[in-house]
Amino acid sequence: MDPATAAMMVLLSCSPGEAVCKPLDTSPAMIFVSLDECQAALANRLAGAPNGEILGRCSSVDPSATASLPAGYRTVVVTRGMGANAVSSRYIVLHKD
Repeated sequence: MDPATAAMMVLLSCSPGEAVCKPLDTSPAMIFVSLDECQAALANRLAGAPNGEILGRCSSVDPSATASLPAGYRTVVVTRGMGANAVSSRYIVLHKD
């Protein structure tokens, strides 16, 4: 896997009727060879949650940006919303090379 093109799927579990979302435990981490492969898998995963109780995003994994983390961990940024309303959160996740 070329680390420059690797991608990770991050899923959030959201409470119905509330604006509370938390990372969904998906051990082992869902790592994909490319962003396109991750996007296709994400669409299939979210189709199983038609009421919006699960949100997700695919994010590129850039090892050069996470070199200060312990071995086997990466930082993933999840952005919800668009434009001026976008809110980003960072997560440290286990990554298997």
